[in-house]
Amino acid sequence: MYLVEMLVMALVFESFCLSALSQQVQRPKEYRPNTCLNGSKHKSEPTAEDSSYKTCLTWKDAACCTAEFTQQLASANVSNIDGFHWNRCGQLSERCERFFIEIECFYRCSPNIAHWHGSFLSSINHLPLCSDYCDNWFEACASDVTCAANWITDWEYRNGNNYCRNDSTCRNYTEVYGNGEGICTILWGNSFVYHNQTSLSEDRVCLVPWTNQKENPNLAAINRIFGINSGSPSVMIASIFILIFCISALILQSQ
Repeated sequence: MYLVEMLVMALVFESFCLSALSQQVQRPKEYRPNTCLNGSKHKSEPTAEDSSYKTCLTWKDAACCTAEFTQQLASANVSNIDGFHWNRCGQLSERCERFFIEIECFYRCSPNIAHWHGSFLSSINHLPLCSDYCDNWFEACASDVTCAANWITDWEYRNGNNYCRNDSTCRNYTEVYGNGEGICTILWGNSFVYHNQTSLSEDRVCLVPWTNQKENPNLAAINRIFGINSGSPSVMIASIFILIFCISALILQSQ
C-alpha cells in the first residue's frame, strides 16, 4: 500500500513539474541588448526616429526600422510590404489587418527580438508571445481567408512576390489555425511560441507586440528572462522550489 501511495505522489509531483515548467520560457540563445536582427530588413542598431516616423510609435525612441518602412504601414488598406502580399485571398478585414501591422511593427522595429535570432538572416525563433495577444489576434482574423497556413514556406515565390500555390485553396482562419495558439505557432513558422501567461500576468516572461503606450512594454519581461535587475528573490526561491519537487518526483518514480 505504501508503494502505491508513493507512486501516486510521484505522478502528482510530475504533473506539477510539467505544469510549472510549461509556464517558463526557454532562454534565448544569447543576451543581445540594444541590438537589431542581422540583415537588410533592420538597422545595424536601434536609434531614435524623427517626425517622419509614422506608426509603430512604441518603438520610435529606439527603433530597428526606418521611418520609410513605417510610412508603408501608415497607408490605408495595407496590401503588401516590400512585395510580400497579405491579400492574395482578398483584402484583410480592418481588425485582422491591424494585428498584421502590429506584428510587422514588432518584428521590424522592436529592439528586443534579437535575443531570439534564428539561423537565417532577419529570422527569429520561438519568441514567446502572451496568450491573450494570440487569442485576440485569432478572434480578429477568424473570418478572414488565406491560401497559405505557414506564411514563410507555403507560398509560391516569383520575382520577389508571393502567390497562392496552384494546389492551394482560400480557407478561413478558423479552419486553418483553429485557435490563438495555432495562429501564433503556425502562421509565421517557428518565429513565435504561444505562452500560457497573459500580458497582465504578474512577473510575466512573455512578450507583447503592441501597446497603446509609447513606452516599451517588454523591458521588464526581458529582464526577468535573463535575471537582470529583477530585485525579486522570490523568483529565485520559486525556481529552486520547483526544481526540488521535480527531482523528488524523479527519485520516487525510479524506486
